[in-house]
Amino acid sequence: MDRAEFLTSSFAAIAAASLPQTQQVAGGKTFIVPFASAPYPHASRANGHTYEGKLYDAATHYSDSSVGIFVPDSWHPENGAIDLIVHFYGWRHDVRSTLSTYHLREQLIASKRNAILVVPTGPANAPDSGDGKLELDDNGFARFITDVCAWLQRSGVSPVNAPGRIVLTAHSGGYGGAGGVLTRGGMNERITDVVLFDSAYGYFDAFAAWARGANSHFLSIFTDDTVTGNVTIMGMLQAQMPNSYVWLAKDLTAERLLTRDATFILTNDVAHDDLLTHDSWYASFLQTTALAQL
Repeated sequence: MDRAEFLTSSFAAIAAASLPQTQQVAGGKTFIVPFASAPYPHASRANGHTYEGKLYDAATHYSDSSVGIFVPDSWHPENGAIDLIVHFYGWRHDVRSTLSTYHLREQLIASKRNAILVVPTGPANAPDSGDGKLELDDNGFARFITDVCAWLQRSGVSPVNAPGRIVLTAHSGGYGGAGGVLTRGGMNERITDVVLFDSAYGYFDAFAAWARGANSHFLSIFTDDTVTGNVTIMGMLQAQMPNSYVWLAKDLTAERLLTRDATFILTNDVAHDDLLTHDSWYASFLQTTALAQL
């Protein structure tokens, strides 16, 4: 058995052992792996979370430490490092439903970006934007990335364990994780892009402060749900970044996305929950990032 056959066999064995209720997709391998550095369990939700009078208990909604990892078949280290896309999902989802509902794996393949997709379990099927260790712990994101990269090497997925460029994507209530990472995660120097899908509900200062960085690319597509938040971030950027762009989605073109300046896109005819999949926007927006093309 040559090395390629060995790796294929190893990936299949790992995936088969770790993917109950999760389907593989063509073009890559999916792993569901528990990490101690994942968002939960965490003291912030030790007693669960109450929303609109209903308790979402810790055992059911805040005890899952699993992380979804998708490695495209053609992925390889870039400059001796592992480039990553870390996605924070919205309310009432978990890793498996996020991967299947929004076709994130298929869209990564379609984008032809040389990166590994990582989806940590936040609140599991709960109406909550808290993200435990990744949102609230100093350097919590740095520990998480270190653990993920170490697992990728230890499992034979990657020959290296150094993190490279990191792209953060967030949908809806996933703003808590993304905003917390930018506030105290300890990896901002690695984060090249932040892409929000109707996710500007909070952490406006954190998003704006990060977007003002010299090598930062901030892109936010939004509906009426987050007009106020996006306008707030626009205002914070205006003085320092006069070249920020605001487009209507109907006027969007590939050429207009070819910028590293902050970009805001308003859509009036695409539903909040359809933003990731409409016209394969997740794939299209990944193509605007600093990630290398395969």
